[in-house]
Amino acid sequence: MANLKPLHCLNLDANQQKNFLKFFRTLPEKPATTVRFFDRSDYYSCHGSDAEFVAKCVFKSTNVVKIMAPAGSDQEVPYVVLSKNNFESFVRDLLLVRNYRVEVYTNKGPMKTSNDWVLEFKGSPGNLSQFEDLLFANNDMVAGSALIALHVKPQGKQKMIGIACIENNERTFSVSEFMDNDFYSELEAMVVLLGPKECILPASDAEYERIKTLMERNNVIVTLKKKQDFSLEKNDVIQDLNKLLRFAKGQKESANTMPETAKTIALAALGVAIRYLELVNESSNHGHYELKMLNLKRFVHLDAAAVSALNLFPKPGALMNSAAFKWHSVLGVLDRCRTPQGHRLMAQWLKQPLRSYDIIKDRHDIVECFVDSATVRSELHDTHMKRLPDILIVVKKLLRKKASLQDIFRLYQVVLRMPKIIRLLETLENPTVRNIINDPMRDTLADLKLFKSMVEQILDLEAVERGEYLVKHTFDEQLKEYKEQMDDLEGKMKRLLSKVADELGLDAGSSIKLEFVGHHGFHFRISLKDETIIRKNTKYQTLDAVKGGVRFTSEKLADYNADFATSKASYEEQQKTIVDEVVRIAIGYVEPWTMLNNQIAQLDCYLSFAIAAVSAPEPYVRPKMFPEGEGRLKLTQLRHPCLELQEDVSFIANDAVFQKNETIMYIITGPNMGGKSTYIRSVGVAVLMAHVGAFVPCSEAEITLIDSILGRVGADDNLSKGLSTFMVEMVETAGIIRTATDKSLVIIDELGRGTSTYEGCGIAWSIAEYLAKETKCFTLFATHFHEITEMAETLTTVKSCHMNAIADNDNFTLLYQVKPGVMEKSFGIQVAKLAKFPNEVVKLAQKLYEECEDHYAQLQIEKDDEGMQILKAALVKIANVDTNNDDSIGAMLQDVRTCVRQSGSTYFRKTFPHLYV
Repeated sequence: MANLKPLHCLNLDANQQKNFLKFFRTLPEKPATTVRFFDRSDYYSCHGSDAEFVAKCVFKSTNVVKIMAPAGSDQEVPYVVLSKNNFESFVRDLLLVRNYRVEVYTNKGPMKTSNDWVLEFKGSPGNLSQFEDLLFANNDMVAGSALIALHVKPQGKQKMIGIACIENNERTFSVSEFMDNDFYSELEAMVVLLGPKECILPASDAEYERIKTLMERNNVIVTLKKKQDFSLEKNDVIQDLNKLLRFAKGQKESANTMPETAKTIALAALGVAIRYLELVNESSNHGHYELKMLNLKRFVHLDAAAVSALNLFPKPGALMNSAAFKWHSVLGVLDRCRTPQGHRLMAQWLKQPLRSYDIIKDRHDIVECFVDSATVRSELHDTHMKRLPDILIVVKKLLRKKASLQDIFRLYQVVLRMPKIIRLLETLENPTVRNIINDPMRDTLADLKLFKSMVEQILDLEAVERGEYLVKHTFDEQLKEYKEQMDDLEGKMKRLLSKVADELGLDAGSSIKLEFVGHHGFHFRISLKDETIIRKNTKYQTLDAVKGGVRFTSEKLADYNADFATSKASYEEQQKTIVDEVVRIAIGYVEPWTMLNNQIAQLDCYLSFAIAAVSAPEPYVRPKMFPEGEGRLKLTQLRHPCLELQEDVSFIANDAVFQKNETIMYIITGPNMGGKSTYIRSVGVAVLMAHVGAFVPCSEAEITLIDSILGRVGADDNLSKGLSTFMVEMVETAGIIRTATDKSLVIIDELGRGTSTYEGCGIAWSIAEYLAKETKCFTLFATHFHEITEMAETLTTVKSCHMNAIADNDNFTLLYQVKPGVMEKSFGIQVAKLAKFPNEVVKLAQKLYEECEDHYAQLQIEKDDEGMQILKAALVKIANVDTNNDDSIGAMLQDVRTCVRQSGSTYFRKTFPHLYV
């Protein structure tokens, strides 16, 4: 860190520094996930612990950190300075990627060296309203920013949870109440379903510590509020809702009449969330929100472990469009959307796989239509969708009355483009496309007919072609006068162009041009090779040289330009009142614009599914779906959609066949790295893709609707949360046992590794047996505990299979093929050879393995009472046999063989399998 002279610290003298440090010390303590900025007009500063954090994140070095240590003071504070560009990009990173909070302090004193600091802006992942202009002015909003609040009331051994969700982008309030257990299984499913960025909880209550841990495990930032805040009177919440809700025509404008407000626990949580976001204080929010009920039963139950196991989403911080991460998640594979609203909806659909046979069928019908119609699909995706703006961003600007004529024109362009899209869709002649997409779009467009007429009546479309957004001069007498002045001046400048061209011996409009750019206004431009003509001519002043030539002006042109700028400024000032009126009228169209935004997002997602299907190395197929309870799952030549798109990967496809009452569980053995995890994940991913409406990476697929996908694949230590790998495994598996039904799909990989071999095997066996005998759900159970495969000998609905591999003394080849039966070895030492372990280590491992195997075999014999008795009897017979009599020896051996063959000894069956054939 550099210690600068006091007078150089942020242009403050020693006394000003002391005053600032005095103020800084009075600030309340903050969590590490909050970053404070101080706006110093031309730049921003961060101080204390924030300084080093900002330096590492923005500058990748702490060398930029300096020390504020005013002379005569024993205080010193590190600080770092950020330019406006660095500040804006870092705030985006904090709020949208890192899930941090941001506070911006502004100096309200008469001078920038004053010490009158106030907290002017604050934002969090679930509360972006004060930073929306900064975050989304030049960037698409591709992710939602849902905020939830929840309240818990114990009821006996269970708990009643009231949850409220606010999605500001969609302007929706959602509420739900449900009973849950100590492990909060239903709550976690709700968190996965909603994908919130932030959760508000009551403070200082031990009951909420487990919920806080659950939220952090799901990358949800937690905000604590006073417990009494959740005791808000129902009437107070109703008053807030009466101001914020949009009531239908003829509907009584009282939230009390709505069934959702009967959920009093959830309503209290909603009240806290509304006040946290300060929605009532902003008049632009009034009358624009919708209240609805959340229903978990509409969607396939997903827990966080399943989302992680199936790699549905990129890891936090990964760049979706980066080549390194693009195909590392199911979202990366399926999301070929062209619009921000499409990206947002695609992520939502993946979190909300459907349980409705009819809706899934409709989605598959539409995707199939686009798969079969390459020309329409390509024109929609490559020509039209990418030219549609994020309507929600413009609508939010309208509601805040910050929209410009350019924003109005962007909406107008959507109205112009939609008929072309509708006509293209009509050529498909598909009834599902017509009912789900075409007709709703046409109806919405009809509601926007008057909006289109208004824009054409008011906006100067000719000026738009020049990059200017003006009200038509014919719309107002004063505007007409200013327009005439501007036209007159432009005519004079064109005549001046001809005069200058003659003087310089150039061709007007060709080798010398009159042009307009914002920072110069009107000017002349000639090519770089003609620059010598004006270089020594004092009548002309060079403005700059660019790739297109040299820009210059003259005294006369500068005068005309100044007059033109004055007239134009007057024109724009006069049109402000008209623009305000246009915006006020446009706000009346918020509802149809919101509907059209959602319809465009849906179309984008259907196209995206189709493009993912046809652009895979092997095209995806439409799955044949069956209603819940049919009990069949058949995936032929199944592939993993992410892995097959990786470079240098030639994917080996496999089958998966389940049938109720016949085969409901596969116990899968095989070598490390042999493909067990990939195989079971592939099944889970294919089933989920089918339930969101996508095609699946198979040659043929038959899938029964399921109620949940539950997973336990891989484990990480959660040391920061006090959970070991084994404890995480046990918690997640307990959740599976409690949640799974006979309509569920469960995938479990390597359960029981975090404890002793015998305990791990016992736990894994008991869980597998419970799922097979009691729950009877479709289960894929990958394990290295080969003893568990014996379950297939006693339960007819359990089958054993293995990932094939070929091994001899020198070579080891993984074939990644699923074969029936058990693989007795895990080939860990062979895998170690593949990983280039030193030969000495491999040899020692082989020696220890053989010793352990011999010891284990001995233990098996000692534990096998029947086998031990037969062995002892055989030794007695061998000791008493007449060694000179071949017949006696032969009879003795045959007798021993018969005893072994007729025994039920597990050890003998494994050691001498040829005797049992």
